[in-house]
Formats: sequence, structure tokens, C-alpha cells
Amino acid sequence: MSPLEAISRWLESQDLDTQLEVAAYATFLIFRQSDVLTLGGSEELDTLQRWLTEPELDPRAAAGRALTFRLAFEYFAEGRISGVGWKRTEELEHKNLERAKRNGKLAAARKAQRKLQLLPSRKEHWYLVAKSWNGLAATYLTREALSVVR
Repeated sequence: MSPLEAISRWLESQDLDTQLEVAAYATFLIFRQSDVLTLGGSEELDTLQRWLTEPELDPRAAAGRALTFRLAFEYFAEGRISGVGWKRTEELEHKNLERAKRNGKLAAARKAQRKLQLLPSRKEHWYLVAKSWNGLAATYLTREALSVVR
């Protein structure tokens, strides 16, 4: 399995909330699709998966993409593990909650409130995400794995 295939499969093995978070941050860093970091949506996830699974990439381009994703993900994950990255997520959810209440959108307000309530368990979940990522990186993203022409 190539490094990009391993990354793609690893991402697909994560729960949807984690996939969307990773996709939002990765597409923000890699593609600069927006000046504003969002909480992530299916569009970002689709964009990232297409980028990871583009067929017939030159081996150097594939290795470059694997390294680019690794750097983006590890930067993001460090914020999740250290706790610093949660501040921005919490701010975004509070803005969503305020906007939904102001616009009378009760379902959206309940969703934002629920996400805020789930932040502590999501923080704990990220330790497991980081552990699984470290296992992938130690096997499929080593210098040797990235230098093998496939």
C-alpha cells in the first residue's frame, strides 16, 4: 500500500466528525480555499480525498503530497493534543450558536449547543486519533516508505 493510500484509508477509518475536522484544517492549509477556517463540511472532505487518491501521480508528487498532508495533520493534531487548538473550535461553535439563536433556527442552535457539550469527550477522543496516526506514520510515512517508487 502506498503512503497516500494508507493516509486515505486511515482518514476513512476515522469517525465522520474527525474526518470533517481534519479535512477542514488540511484544505485550509494545503489549498487556502478560504481566508477563514471553518468547522468542515463534505466539500472539504471530498476535495481532500480526491487530492489523496488522484490516480497515476508521479512518485515524487505522491511522496510530496504524503509529506504535505503529514505536516498539515501533525500541526493540527498537536493543537488538539495540547489543547490550544480547541479554543478556535469552541469560538466557532459559540458563534454558530449565537447566529442560530439570533436567526431563530432552533435545530441549528441545538446542534451547536450539543457540539459544545461534547467538546470534553472530543478532546479525549483525539488522543486515540493521534495514537492511530502515529502507528500509520511509523509504518507508511517513513523515509524508506516514501522513497519506494510505486
